Amino acid sequence: MIKYNLLLNTTNYELTHHQQIANKIERFQVIIMYDRQPNFFDYNYLLHFPCEKVRKKVNTNRIFPRVKNETFIVRQQSYEENIQLFFKQRMNARYEMLAKVTEFMTAKFFSTYESHLVPLLENKPTLKWEIINKLYSKYEKLLSEHARFNDEESWNAFSTWYRTYLTNHTVNEMLEIHGYDTLNILTNEDINKLFLEILNRSFASNDSFLNTFTDAVNVYIEKMVSEILAVFELEKDSMVQINELLGVSDRIADHQPVESSVKTNNLVVMSNAVYQFITEAISNQKFTYERDQWPKATIRSTTLSGSLQLLARKEDRTASRMNQLQEQAKTLSEVDVDVLDSLCHMYLAQQGQAEDRIAIRFDDLLTIRGLKTKLGGTGRRGGYEKEQRTQVIKALSILQSLWLEFDTVLIYEQGKPVNKTMAGRAFIFTNEDGSPCELTERTLPEHLYVKIGEVFNHFLQGSTRQVKLLPNQAIELNPYQRKWEKKLIRYISWRWRTQARKASYLQPHKISTLLEKIGIQIDTQAPSRIRDRLEKALDLLEEEGVITFWQYNQWNEDSMSKKGWLRVWLDATIIIAPPDEIVSYYEPIERKKSVKTPTNFSLEPPKEKVCKSIGSDFKECRIKRGLTLKQVSDQLKISTSYISNIERGGALPSQTVYKKMKEWLN
Repeated sequence: MIKYNLLLNTTNYELTHHQQIANKIERFQVIIMYDRQPNFFDYNYLLHFPCEKVRKKVNTNRIFPRVKNETFIVRQQSYEENIQLFFKQRMNARYEMLAKVTEFMTAKFFSTYESHLVPLLENKPTLKWEIINKLYSKYEKLLSEHARFNDEESWNAFSTWYRTYLTNHTVNEMLEIHGYDTLNILTNEDINKLFLEILNRSFASNDSFLNTFTDAVNVYIEKMVSEILAVFELEKDSMVQINELLGVSDRIADHQPVESSVKTNNLVVMSNAVYQFITEAISNQKFTYERDQWPKATIRSTTLSGSLQLLARKEDRTASRMNQLQEQAKTLSEVDVDVLDSLCHMYLAQQGQAEDRIAIRFDDLLTIRGLKTKLGGTGRRGGYEKEQRTQVIKALSILQSLWLEFDTVLIYEQGKPVNKTMAGRAFIFTNEDGSPCELTERTLPEHLYVKIGEVFNHFLQGSTRQVKLLPNQAIELNPYQRKWEKKLIRYISWRWRTQARKASYLQPHKISTLLEKIGIQIDTQAPSRIRDRLEKALDLLEEEGVITFWQYNQWNEDSMSKKGWLRVWLDATIIIAPPDEIVSYYEPIERKKSVKTPTNFSLEPPKEKVCKSIGSDFKECRIKRGLTLKQVSDQLKISTSYISNIERGGALPSQTVYKKMKEWLN
């Protein structure tokens, strides 16, 4: 048992006074409403687990973090009058304590045997996640079976120590503030009111008390944990335990689809015209339908001509299934495209040929997108939200129904262009025994067996293989709040792949084409909003490193003040430069030229010399004058996003805009 000596002086006189006041304190209960703190083992930490923060907690036996939770001190009488309510809260606090102890024991094991585990789990975060969950379950079971954590006598002993500690601390503070003589003349009721007031205040705002109290609780619990570890000798035969947790070697293979996406900043997906058409048709809801017809999207271009249908299997072609697909066509979203890209990446990462069938774990389609599992009742990670799983099932149902039928598909055979006629499924989903997979929450198996349609086989062979790097943000960004950014990433990553052959990455993009490809309808009533949103999306992609920079190409901002500026702006062009890793990846497929096109993307030297410090000077002056971007935008008749981009150095102003800004500065 921990002894807590709060008295700075050790005279019998002071000790007697302390005890006399303490004897007047009535029995009380501490009710803690825990604000659930994140586990040490959040998925995002796994690449570097155990991180320095976790190591520090393990080395200092910091089982409980020093956090402020809602804590209420109630008298025993009030507790007994509401015992059902308060008892439930106390049990929740007990479960939270056990969860923290379990996390600590897991982290301690992992840190202790880091030298063994790191080589086995390097670049395999999902496997590491599985091992950590197994460790957690093992220690959780151990604690629940151990007498020190599983009987009321032990918990009552802890509660008694707990209350004694708090009583000594609070009485000592009362004596320091009010003195013995003042306290001694108070009635028992008044002295208990004062006691509760000071103790509640300590939990709410006394950092020194919280630090000391947390340290004391950590020492108490750590002693109990050490006894458990010693009795069960859990820290012996480490490699035996590790091998048991890892299981057979094929567990590592199960996780490979996700590992390849975590190692890099990009996914690898198909980039052929057929795949791009499917992506845009789903993303931009291009499907149309009439009564008694399956939803259909059509395309007519020089390289691709035909249709894409949402068409059920022959045995499922009923009126109800048609109605279901028609309704799903109306609600297509970026989530469906996220699942499409995730599925494609996983397929290419494992095999990559049309005749191959690969196994994909259903939950990996959620994990790869950076989604987190919800917390279970005891604080450990549970499964994914029902809504998240439902979204994936709906997306897979859409992908399973994709039927391709093309009159013309331009492919290359022996370096020569050839037009082909193609028809078939985009994806085929089966169970392990080869039977069709039923995509419902009730019958969905853990593993999904996937085969791509023969249409794609022409684009995955040897030198004609067409794949692209797709920045991870395309599937990780919020599909509703960051829809513009996701759509732009998908389109410009495809354009970079088509430009790679000639290394023509600085080829300008026409604004009207950009908007068309990402499915944005021009609103002639509020065109400024469209411009601002597009510029904001490009700014965010630049900030997040998806693109190196963007800027208008030979744009005259004076056009914005003239009637009919929307038409002029839609005809304008923008340069969007890829990051260096994209250029390096595509370098092997560039055509060899006598003079290589430079790819060190930089802003135009002449403009940079003229406007070198205009952005920073303008921002500094604006802030000194206490003006917002919106206020300056209204004064100069320049868009807010454009000024913001100039201030950050992300764009250089035209000569006309530069002149306006210089005049404003002077």
